[in-house]
Amino acid sequence: KKSFQGPFRACHDFVNPRDFFRNCLYDVCMSGGAKKILCKTLETYASTCRKNGAAVHDWRTPAGC
Repeated sequence: KKSFQGPFRACHDFVNPRDFFRNCLYDVCMSGGAKKILCKTLETYASTCRKNGAAVHDWRTPAGC
């Protein structure tokens, strides 16, 4: 979210990351930092981006998923 040059940069104009970010933050915090929750949320955001016509670059490597 901090970098608009990241792997989801082309998606922000198609799908607002705000709700995904808030939900992810809550879910990861409530699960004690479970990486699988982070990865699942990012996977859902990537899928939503693609369905809306946005290109998504490799997010798995930088996120460690």
